Amino acid sequence: MGKRTYSSLRKLKKMEREESLKKLVESNPLLTDEELAEILKVSISTIRFDRARLGIPEVRERMRRMAERARSVLRSMSPDEMTGDLIELRLNERGISVLETTKEMAFKNSDVIREVYTFAQASSLAMALIGSEEVLIGRARISFKRPVKVGDKIVAQGRVAKKKGNKYLISIHSYVNDVEVFVGYFIVVSREKGGEKT
Repeated sequence: MGKRTYSSLRKLKKMEREESLKKLVESNPLLTDEELAEILKVSISTIRFDRARLGIPEVRERMRRMAERARSVLRSMSPDEMTGDLIELRLNERGISVLETTKEMAFKNSDVIREVYTFAQASSLAMALIGSEEVLIGRARISFKRPVKVGDKIVAQGRVAKKKGNKYLISIHSYVNDVEVFVGYFIVVSREKGGEKT
């Protein structure tokens, strides 16, 4: 193979890799450089170079920008009332929340996170999905699938499955490294300030 042909192939491969990188980050903005490097089978430094070249910010900056956008449309509670960081929100449709677990969340002599944190993240995401100023959880059916450990990042994905009057059926699925750890179905009731139903 001639020098020119080899150079052209490398350039084409680089363009394909950069296009794949863009698509991966668009489809899952929470992917770290390490995860992207593993998927694309290149070094972490190659990912960082490609990201810089393409103007793609690092994962923390992508999360911060997503969180700012999500918080700007949040109506049912203030951002500091949320358990976890709201990073995507389409009112009355779907949303994503991320919770970084710490030792303070674990049982005293264990590295297992207390279930109350997983539930609080899911229930606050369910309430955040509704585009009303006052919402309440009417009912919840939940299942803890696997224990969560200190240092795990819980990604909760919620969507509005059904709406009937002022009641919404919300499904929440929470994952750690693509492994489902929690499933919850919530009936959320929308109310106006002062207790009158919408």
